[in-house]
Amino acid sequence: MSFTATNHLKSDPYQSLKGQNHAGKMFTTQQHRLAPKFDFQFHVAFGINQAALKNANIVTRYGNEINMLVKSVSLPSFEVQMDDVNQYNRHKRIQYRHNYGEVSIKFHDDNMGLINQMWQNYYSYYYADSTSAKQTGAYARNATRSSDYIKTPYGLDNSSTEPFLKYIKIYQMARHEYVMVQLHNPLIKKWDGNGLDYSKSTTHEFTLSIVYEAASYEVGEVSAGNPEGFAMEHYDLTPSPLQGINPDPTIKDPSFVQALDIEAAAPGILNNTINTLNAYQNTKKSTAPVVSNGVATLTTTQTVGGLQGITFPQASTSNSTPATKINLG
Repeated sequence: MSFTATNHLKSDPYQSLKGQNHAGKMFTTQQHRLAPKFDFQFHVAFGINQAALKNANIVTRYGNEINMLVKSVSLPSFEVQMDDVNQYNRHKRIQYRHNYGEVSIKFHDDNMGLINQMWQNYYSYYYADSTSAKQTGAYARNATRSSDYIKTPYGLDNSSTEPFLKYIKIYQMARHEYVMVQLHNPLIKKWDGNGLDYSKSTTHEFTLSIVYEAASYEVGEVSAGNPEGFAMEHYDLTPSPLQGINPDPTIKDPSFVQALDIEAAAPGILNNTINTLNAYQNTKKSTAPVVSNGVATLTTTQTVGGLQGITFPQASTSNSTPATKINLG
C-alpha cells in the first residue's frame, strides 16, 4: 500500500482510486482462495448404529433430516500437556499427553419431535432407568430392602455393548470443497433440554456436549451425498443463473483438494482474467453522433473495470477531424 495520500491523483484516464487494491489482491484473486470462510457454511453427519435403535426409522427414513436440524456446532479443541525440565539452566519442553476438548452441538427442537426421539433412543439404550421406571414397584420405598425386592435393572445395567454413535462428521465448506473432522466413538456427556418460558417467543433448542476418543481430518469436493447426506433431501436442485468467468474449465482454482501447484496455475488464471476484461473493453459500443450546428461529432467514452452498470469517470475524446464530421446542410 502507498504512503502518499495523493498517489492516485494522476492525469492518466485509466487510473482510478486504488485504496482497495491490497485487500482485493489478497482476498479476491484465484476465486477468493484466501478469503475468510463463513460460519454458516457447514454440515454435520451422525453415524447412528441401527442395532442400538428401538425405532430404525430414525436412521432409515429420517437420518438425513437429523443432520440438517443442527443449529450450531463447535469444532474440536486440543490441549497438549507437557513438562518443563531443566538441564544446566536450559529449559526443555517435553510433551507427554494431549487432551481433546468437548464439542457442543445445538439442535432445533422440531415440531415432529425427531431430535427428542433420537435422545430417547440413546438414553434408553445406555441406561435402564427410563425403562425400569415404568415397572410397578421399581421405585417403591422398600425396593432396596433385599435382593428379593430388586426385580428390574438400574443405571448402566442395560446390556449395551456396541456404541450408539459410531462417529460424528463435521464439514466446513467453501468454494465447492470441504474440510471434514471426524469424531471417533463419541459419547454424549451432557444433554440439556433447556427451559420453557411463557414470556419468550424464541424457538426451543437442545444442547449436548460430546466427548470422543480420537479425531481425524479429510478434505474433498462437495457434491450430492458428499458430505455425507448433503443435498439429498429438501434441497433446491435448480441450477443457479450465476456462472463463473473462467472460460477454460480445465484450469481449476488452486486448492489442497486438487493438489495443484499454485505458482504454475497462477499465470493461466491471470491470462483468463485479462482476456475477459479485454473482450469486454473491445465490445463496448460507441455513443450516437452528437449534432451541433449541422455537424455531427462522434464521441467515444471508454469505461474501465468491467463492472456492468457502473461507469467510472474517464476523459472523453472528441474526433473533430474532417473524416469524422458529417455535413448535414
